[in-house]
Amino acid sequence: MKNTPYNRKDKLAIILQCSGIGDCLFASSVIKKIYQINNNKFLFDIFTCHPKLFKTCPYINKPYDIKDKTKLQLYEKQIVLFDTSKYKHWLMDTFDFISLPIGIGQLSFREKQLEYFPIEKDKSEIFDVVINTSITWPSRSWPIESWQKLADVILKLGYSVAVVGKDIWSETDKILKKSAGLEGCTDLTNKLSLDQTYYTIKNSKLFITCQNGLSVLSGATEVEIIVLDMSIEWSKRAIYRNEDPHYKVTYVKGNCPLYCCQSFKCPLNNSDKHFKCIPGVEKVIDVVIKKLSGIRAQ
Repeated sequence: MKNTPYNRKDKLAIILQCSGIGDCLFASSVIKKIYQINNNKFLFDIFTCHPKLFKTCPYINKPYDIKDKTKLQLYEKQIVLFDTSKYKHWLMDTFDFISLPIGIGQLSFREKQLEYFPIEKDKSEIFDVVINTSITWPSRSWPIESWQKLADVILKLGYSVAVVGKDIWSETDKILKKSAGLEGCTDLTNKLSLDQTYYTIKNSKLFITCQNGLSVLSGATEVEIIVLDMSIEWSKRAIYRNEDPHYKVTYVKGNCPLYCCQSFKCPLNNSDKHFKCIPGVEKVIDVVIKKLSGIRAQ
């Protein structure tokens, strides 16, 4: 059924407006729901910032770059996903934010199962623990010195550790999202494709990350996950596997009772450097050690 020729004027184009990998992966579940509503008979073409992400997606006929206006204008029927004009994205479950504006309601926990469809074959190395040190917004990033202290503890316990991630300029957010290697760990930052990053996470025993695109990607695997949960409530970016947002995933938050959704300044201490929602090193180390002990005992 893939790449079937047809008159585009008779078909529908999905315009996926989000620029982040994580949001696109959330959208995949909504696209699957649209596909099922059409009795699995109708594939859509998609215009997105990440065409490769949908190249082998079984619910999509053909992906195009969202900037390809020449092809897009050939479609009389279009549907926009990730419409930021109707709801506040940071205050909603991302699945619902995408599905509600197009009139298909909320997805069930089963329908929120995250999926990823790699193009490349698995060429990854196998590590016990994989870490993503991604630095984005101040309120959603862990200090690199904290990552290093955590890595030192894991290495001392005898586990192999790799660091994954990629430096990406986000035109939408106007920030450079960076990932840095750690001493003593295998540095795979800026060296892997998204597919090989997926396989590296998938083949590990434990993946540790902040809330970002790779945390969503890890939800398409069976790996044990620890997410540093900060200014955005975990349930708004929940990873659903086996119909359970807590299946093999642990969220670690700091000492702030709020989920203020602020990115650059903490509302409780009026600071752009100290966010109470960011968990301390000792708290994260304790959770990681317990999780590794449980994995080793299996």
